Amino acid sequence: MHEALTTVWANPYVKVFAAVALAVLAVLAFRAVHPAGTLLLAAFGLAYVVNPVVDALERRRVPRGLGVTLVASTLVVATWLVTALAVQAVGDLVTEGEDGIALTDSARAWFADLPDNVERLMPDTVMQLIGGPLATFGDVLERVGSMLAPRLEELGVSAVGFVSGTVSGVVQAVLVLILTVYVLQGFHRFTASFFEAFPRRYREEVRALAATLDTAMGGFIRGQLLIAAAVGVMVFVGLTIVGLPLAGLIGLFAGLLNVVPFVGSIVPAVPALVIAIAGGWWQVGFVLLVFVVTNQIDNHVLTPLVMARATTLHPVTVILAVIGGFAFAGLLGAVLAVPLGTFAKALFEEHYKTSRFYRSE
Repeated sequence: MHEALTTVWANPYVKVFAAVALAVLAVLAFRAVHPAGTLLLAAFGLAYVVNPVVDALERRRVPRGLGVTLVASTLVVATWLVTALAVQAVGDLVTEGEDGIALTDSARAWFADLPDNVERLMPDTVMQLIGGPLATFGDVLERVGSMLAPRLEELGVSAVGFVSGTVSGVVQAVLVLILTVYVLQGFHRFTASFFEAFPRRYREEVRALAATLDTAMGGFIRGQLLIAAAVGVMVFVGLTIVGLPLAGLIGLFAGLLNVVPFVGSIVPAVPALVIAIAGGWWQVGFVLLVFVVTNQIDNHVLTPLVMARATTLHPVTVILAVIGGFAFAGLLGAVLAVPLGTFAKALFEEHYKTSRFYRSE
C-alpha cells in the first residue's frame, strides 16, 4: 500500500492537484472564519511589514518587547496624524448647517471665482477659445449642485449609519493593532511553526521560495511604503510653504497614490494646480515646481536607494504590469502587480532555469 501511494505521489500532476486542492481548502477555511480571519490576516500582514524594524532594534540590544512597543506607538501616531489631516481637509470643504451638509463659504467662493481667475491668467487669444465653455461654468456648477442635493439629504439621513460604521471601523483598527503587537512579539515562532508543517524533504525548498517571495514582494512593499511616506511629507511641506489650501489633503493623496508606480507623481498635481489658479501664476509655478522637485527626488534618489534590490523589472514591463493589474483587480491589483511580476521573474530565473526539468534535453 505504501509503495502504491509513493508511486502515485511521484506523479507531478498528482502533486499539482494536491497543491490546488490544499489552496482551495485554505480559501474555504478562511471564508468560514471570516471576519475574524480577515483581522488576523491584516494583523499578520502589518506585522510582516514592520518586523524588520523590530529585528533591527533587537540587533542593537533593544529588548524585543520595547521594540514592539516603539513600533506600535509609531503606527498609532502615524494613523492619528493621517486621520487628523483628512478630518481637517473635510472640515475645510463641507460643513453641516440648518439645511444639512453643504460647502463651506471658502469653498463656494473658490468655485464662484474660478472663471474669473482663469480669465485673469489666460491670454486673450486663449480666452476667446474657451470663453464659451467657461461662461457656462456657473450653470454647470448649479446643475451639479442640484443633482447632489438629494444625495446630501440622504447622507444626512444616514448619519447614524455612518457614525456606527465609523465606530465599527475604529474598533476593528484597534483589534488589528492589538493582534499585531502579539504577532510581532512571537513573529519568528509563528514563521518557524509554519515551516515545520511541511515535510522535511521539502522544507528547504519551501524556505528558498519564501526567501524569494520576501525579497520580491516584502522588499518592494516595504520600500514603496517608505517612499510613499517620504513623497507625501515632501508634497505637504512644499505646498504648505507655497501657501496652497488643502496642502495636507493633497500631500496625503500624493503619498497614498505613490504606492502605484507612475501614478502618484502625476495625478495629485492636477487638483493642486487647479486650486493654485486662485493664487495667480506665481502660485501655479511654485506648485508645479514642488511636484517636479518631488518627482526628481523620488525617481533619482529615493527609488534607486530604497528599491535597488526590490525589483529588477524593465520599465516597460512595470507599466504593462500596472495596467494589467488595474484592469484585473482595480487599485489593489495595480499595487501588487509589480511585486508579483518580480516574484514570477525570480521563480523563473532562480528555480525554473536551475531545475532538472529545464536542463534536461
